Amino acid sequence: MDAATREQVITRADGRCEYCLLPDYADEWPFHVEHIVAKQHGGGDTLDNLCWSCSRCNLHKGPNLVSIDVHTNERVSLFDPRRDDWKSHFSLDGARVVGITATGRVTVRLLNMNALQRVELRRELIELGQFEI
Repeated sequence: MDAATREQVITRADGRCEYCLLPDYADEWPFHVEHIVAKQHGGGDTLDNLCWSCSRCNLHKGPNLVSIDVHTNERVSLFDPRRDDWKSHFSLDGARVVGITATGRVTVRLLNMNALQRVELRRELIELGQFEI
């Protein structure tokens, strides 16, 4: 991927993970330019299929496009940062990300957004005024 495309992805995301909203400067691991639809599923390198992702969200998401909603036992599409509005699918309860739709619920669970270390980091950032939705 060329540097210009990478910079466009980062700028569009305002330097935050487009799944969990963690700022890239706050993570100990480098962020990734992530394919929303993996190449193995026909996704391309176009800007409308790329997002800025923390390594945790990217590695947990992998090539997945759907997951099972434990409330309904139905297959549900994961959150797509290019097509979905974050606030329509998620909210914060303190420092925990809460899925408020089936898409939000499956994404929070699959990406393990509320792992203890992530919640603690999010809490610290909220207290410092460096995390907002």
